[in-house]
Amino acid sequence: MNQQVMKKISILTVSLVVVSGGAIGANIPAMIKTFPNVPLSLVEMLTTIPALFIIPAVLVSTKIAKYLGYNRTILIGLGMVLVSGIIPAVTTNFVVIFISRACFGFGVGLFNSLLVSLISYFYQGSERAATIGFQSAFEGIGGMTLTFMVGQLLKISWQTSFWVYLFVLPIIILFMLFVPNVSEEDIRQAQMTKETKLQTEKSDGKQESMNLFAFSGYIMLLIIVVCIYMTITVKGTLLMNTLGYGNATDGSNIMALIGVGAMLAGFSFGHVYRWTKKWTMPVVFVVMSGAMALIGFSNSVLVTGIGAMLCGFSFRTFIPYLFNQINNGSTHKGAFRTSLLLVGFNIGSAFSPYGIALIDSLSVFDTVRGTFFSEALILAALAVITVMILYAQNKREPN
Repeated sequence: MNQQVMKKISILTVSLVVVSGGAIGANIPAMIKTFPNVPLSLVEMLTTIPALFIIPAVLVSTKIAKYLGYNRTILIGLGMVLVSGIIPAVTTNFVVIFISRACFGFGVGLFNSLLVSLISYFYQGSERAATIGFQSAFEGIGGMTLTFMVGQLLKISWQTSFWVYLFVLPIIILFMLFVPNVSEEDIRQAQMTKETKLQTEKSDGKQESMNLFAFSGYIMLLIIVVCIYMTITVKGTLLMNTLGYGNATDGSNIMALIGVGAMLAGFSFGHVYRWTKKWTMPVVFVVMSGAMALIGFSNSVLVTGIGAMLCGFSFRTFIPYLFNQINNGSTHKGAFRTSLLLVGFNIGSAFSPYGIALIDSLSVFDTVRGTFFSEALILAALAVITVMILYAQNKREPN
């Protein structure tokens, strides 16, 4: 393989780590038995605490990269993930384990937004959109593969399963060998080039930069959609258990099928985006609404699995679409806005149980299926709203 191909692969393999924090979710029952004197809520937080610490790390990552360079900052983050990831394998001190999980999230946050900035720096146009889609696919592959590996190692012990994070070591080596260092000055030069081109296109009436109001709307929309998406993780197994057609193992398989859908979406995003273009969001909301309704009506693991795959596919089409849209402008603004989007993503993920509870409290449905029906209606409403906004924008555009 040539240097350019290896560079792209090396950048994308880092994405395998991005959603790996939740891979140890299956460990929680065994860990509860190991720590009987620790409050249940604290043990359960071991799966969600990384998401909370991603938020501050994302906000400071561009500041750190300004002084150390993008590559060194990413490598520091990967190093933190490697060390903190395997600490629970060698200790049974709960405080140390809890702190290591927080450090794990901080490490992921250091490189999460910078990956999108690197992609925007190295690639442009359709290749950038396709690469952002591939990044989303690699995230899905990483989460799915690690979840499976943790499940297999869990047969030995919950501590053994944490050795799975050794897979970060070859990723560090690949990144060091094939990705050239990118400094703040490089990003600034790219920014100037992009802004010159953007001003030219705006003067020709070809492109309009995203305003603050539109970007704020994207963040609010992301938080809502992430919260809805997390319902399958939070309520999926409960739904199948309550209705009597599935167990915990089936619930784990459903989570894996979400990953399959996400992986397919990532690899096909470039083609999907060329077809749907600015209509991507309403199409995504219609598909995701149908997926939620399908799960709500389901009485079999097969049908629920199909709904989960469609949900994973639509959600992981929505995410790279947002990242691609906000990186159409300057590189510097793109990096900052990527960071804020990732903050919104992790807020939606970390506080999704409360969001789901709010939806349930306002729902007219009072059965276990009701959450999925309510969210299907919310997504359908979002599809209608986005179509109306797009039609209004079309009327304002000059012929």
